[in-house]
Amino acid sequence: MLTLIRQELYKQLHGKFYIGWGIFILALSLLYGYSANSDSLDPISTIFSNGITFATLALVVFASSILTVDFSQDTVKYLFARQFSRGKILISKLVTIAVMYIYFICVTFVSTEVSALVFSVKGHWHFNDAFLLIGATSLYLFLLLSMVLLISNIFKNSAVATAVGIVFVLVLRTINALIAQFTGNHSWIKFNPLNFLNVNNQLYYGSIIKETTKLTLTQIEVGSIIWGIIFLLITYVIYNRRNV
Repeated sequence: MLTLIRQELYKQLHGKFYIGWGIFILALSLLYGYSANSDSLDPISTIFSNGITFATLALVVFASSILTVDFSQDTVKYLFARQFSRGKILISKLVTIAVMYIYFICVTFVSTEVSALVFSVKGHWHFNDAFLLIGATSLYLFLLLSMVLLISNIFKNSAVATAVGIVFVLVLRTINALIAQFTGNHSWIKFNPLNFLNVNNQLYYGSIIKETTKLTLTQIEVGSIIWGIIFLLITYVIYNRRNV
């Protein structure tokens, strides 16, 4: 298992993905920092929150290709030749995604601080809010990325998974509106996985989002974990049966 994890991390270090997106997040943080003092009552939080949003997009792009790249480059034959189980290969990739997530969180913290210093942004860190946002985003990404991994595995195409993942990130409000139209007459619809993608907003904003989801905080937290596990299990079943 450790060998697989080291190999995955080695590939990422040489793939430069983390550098490109890291620079992108820094550049956007500087852009927000430039206008933060005039556009926001809480500029530090605004810069950090925007950084987390783009870190989320980076993780969607990253996760959408982590399974398909081995098949497209035929490196999966090398993995199977060494008799690694597909379950362990999948777990190593999940660990790599988690490491990349921690990296992007660190980049966002550093980028926010750099932006604040460069442009003398007024304000200070609200670490309770920052870590609440990280916790909420973590639950959200657990569910979202499990869906992205499943889609990439079904279609054997990272572009489709990336597109779907980004659509979920950008048009969730529209999806919520559609769900809300049916929830009033059919309460069971609130338990569909798309509704649980609101977990980060409900954790962060509370009762305002509860009116949309019709779920308690406990329900949406536990439900997002359960749906995430279900999607990962389905992903494993499909991945385990894929032909080389």
